[in-house]
Amino acid sequence: MRKLTLILTSLSTLMLFGCGSNATTSSPPSQNNTKMTSKSATPKLKQQNIALTVLPGGRLGPDGKMHDTFTTPNFTVVAGVPVKLSVYNYDSGKHSVTNGALHLNLVAKGSTKNGVPAITTATFTPGKAGKYIWQCMEHCDGQNGGWSMTHLGYMRGTINVVPYANKQYIYMMIKDSLHYATADKKIHDSYSPTSFIVQANIPVQATVENFDTGQHSFTDPGLNINRVFRGGKKVGVPSLTTFTFTPKKAGTYSWRCIIPCDGQNKGWAMNHNGYMMGSVKVTP
Repeated sequence: MRKLTLILTSLSTLMLFGCGSNATTSSPPSQNNTKMTSKSATPKLKQQNIALTVLPGGRLGPDGKMHDTFTTPNFTVVAGVPVKLSVYNYDSGKHSVTNGALHLNLVAKGSTKNGVPAITTATFTPGKAGKYIWQCMEHCDGQNGGWSMTHLGYMRGTINVVPYANKQYIYMMIKDSLHYATADKKIHDSYSPTSFIVQANIPVQATVENFDTGQHSFTDPGLNINRVFRGGKKVGVPSLTTFTFTPKKAGTYSWRCIIPCDGQNKGWAMNHNGYMMGSVKVTP
């Protein structure tokens, strides 16, 4: 009887020890709640905003001729997230961004006034990662027998669809004597586009093609950005710069070029929105 009592006592002790061990290795409820809250607070990319610009006779080809072109014709988007694609067309003729696999066929209407772009938008959602070749299906680059329609980097390009990630991409271009102003009836140096939308707390990769041979900057103290873009090597051969930033707080931020430009108009574009000034709208 005494032996049985000792055995039962030992078993009880082991069971108590085992329960205590399990309790100390599991996370306290408060820690679990903290992890769940942190995970749910992670922002998710909701929409992508991509802008391209059409420059008639804007890019120098290997044949030594100036050809019709899209700016940043090779661009990146994230799979599974709706894309709002905008085309700023400075040409008087129509152009398209067409790819059947992505169900994309944006036909950009032509400009009705020199220096005033026609803006056309379309939306699509890339479903599968991969590289997709888009094509302009509207006849263009007629002065060169349509050369740019059959060459990548001009009126053809690549849409690089990457697997889902919390990263957003934007594209801008700079050109001297590009944009008409009704205020003074002159053509001014300008960015295109000058305003864009990004989402807070998600890294932004910005790509800029500078078709001007002079330097320009994108300076925004509120977003802690001060990037200088070197000038192109020669007319029609733009410089290409990529940089990243992460907007932390929702709101509208003003940027400007702080390097003297638009000299033919005494720097007018540097002090007017829509030219060498613009805004960044950061959404929650």
